[in-house]
Formats: sequence, C-alpha cells, structure tokens
Amino acid sequence: MQRWWSALFGLVLAASFGLFAVAPLVGWWLPARVSSFAWDVDFLYYVILAFTGFFFLLTEVILVYAMWRFAHAPGRRATYVEGSHRLEMAWTIVPAVILLYIAFAQVKTWEEIKYASRTPPPDLVLQVSARQWEWRMRYSPDVLPKAAPGSSDADPARTWAETPQYNDVILPNEVHTWEGANVKAYLKTQDVIHSFFLPHLRLKQDALPGKTIPIWFNASEKNASVSNVSFAQDFDRASGSWRAPPAEKDYELACAELCGGGHYRMRGRLFVHPSREDYEAWLNYVKERQGSHRSDDPTPAARGGEK
Repeated sequence: MQRWWSALFGLVLAASFGLFAVAPLVGWWLPARVSSFAWDVDFLYYVILAFTGFFFLLTEVILVYAMWRFAHAPGRRATYVEGSHRLEMAWTIVPAVILLYIAFAQVKTWEEIKYASRTPPPDLVLQVSARQWEWRMRYSPDVLPKAAPGSSDADPARTWAETPQYNDVILPNEVHTWEGANVKAYLKTQDVIHSFFLPHLRLKQDALPGKTIPIWFNASEKNASVSNVSFAQDFDRASGSWRAPPAEKDYELACAELCGGGHYRMRGRLFVHPSREDYEAWLNYVKERQGSHRSDDPTPAARGGEK
C-alpha cells in the first residue's frame, strides 16, 4: 500500500508537467514581445527555465523512484551511507558553473536596458509619478523638453522631469508613445515603493522614495494589427474614451510591488500610436482640453488628471 502513494505522487507531478508543456499551445504563456529588447529578456528567461526545469524534473523522478523502491517493509532496516565526496563535488561544481554562465550571459542585456551610457537619444520624454494607487504621467507639450533660451543646461529633459511646468500635459494611468519611438521616462514615487511594470515590453523598474530613476523603452508594435490604436480612428471625443483594442494587443501597465490595500487597482494601459503625427494630434487635443478648464469636459486630462 505504501508504494501506491508514490504512484499517486508521480501521477500528480506528471499531470502538472503535462499542463506546463501544453500551456504555450493554448495561450497560457508570456504576453507578446513588443519592445526592442524583449527578446533578450525572454532568452535569459528561457535559459534559466531550461536549467531549473531539467534539474527539477530530475529531482522529482529520483524522489518518486526512491519512494517506490524504498517503501516501508516490515523488518527491513535502513542502510547507513557514509557519503560520497565525488557526488558532493559534482553537485557543488555543476551549479557553480551554471550560475557563472548565467551571470555572464545577462551582462549585455542588463547593460542595454539599464546603463545610462547605452540609452539611445530619446524621441519622447515623460515623467511618471507613482502613488497609492495611481500612475500619473506628465508629458511635455513640446514632445521633447527644451532648454530655456540662453540656458547652458546640458540635460533639459532631466531638468524638466524635476521641475513641473504650468503647461505640462498630465494624465493618470496612460502611457502614450508611437511605434518605434525611443522613450525616456523619469520615474518617481510620492509615498511607498512601487514597481513600474510593462509586461509586453519586458520592462520593470522599482520606484524608490526620494529618487528619480531614468528608464527607457522602444515599443516596436502598435496596439492593433488591423486598424490600430489611432487617435484619428479610435478615440471617441464625445465620451473621452478609447475603443478597446483586441485582447492580445491590450498592453497593460501594472504595479509589481505590493504597495498597500489598493495595490490591485494600480493598473493602466500603454497606447502605442501608429505614428508620431497621430501621437502629436492626441497630445494637442489633450493639451487644449486641459487648458480649457471646462467643467463639462469628460476627459480626465481636463480635470487635471483626477480619477
């Protein structure tokens, strides 16, 4: 009877592995890759998954075999095993080599995503402020912030990110860019630690109190494959809302750090316009509505980004 427990355990593990194997075929897998560095991140993920998956499967097979082979039998005593230095060296050296390989394999990807010296010149700059429980985006009315006339400021984008202007465009929970644009964002938090996460872009960065953290991304695919998320076609000015894209093109913005009781509500969307012209048409529209201060305007931007 004792052996049947090992068989049941083995069947449960086999069923779990089977579900994992068919998951990509039925859509239970990673979201689509839509950024310039997404494949590099996924490659590292698959490398680590292959190593951990292989050794997990090997360990579980040995465990089920041991449960079956050495099930309790009346009168049988356990055999004392002193140990094996060769085996101990093997399971020390092999993980060390694997970890060393992963450490070197990830360096180039980390540099491309995180190093300021590798950040490409931006086509668009925005500032992101996290707070319980909202992402607040601030856009420059000029797409790229400009230094004041006569100023010697070497980094007007950083200066703009640190000093809000009266004519900035402010929106909650909406990241806007256009296809192929290099976007540089300056990330802040007004209270606790949050984590800015765009899963389709494979971009995640913690927002830390007291710090302004620059990040960048390039969205390589617009939100819809047939029409698009186009301000000209998909924005209803009467209601101030967007036509929903197909589910597979609905790019989510989430907080990936538990930040309080409303953490689950801290969500937004990434809008990838088909062109810079479409993005600028949207920006000018929101800028006009925000500047009008009309009380009957339904757009959040006209109310200063209120929920």
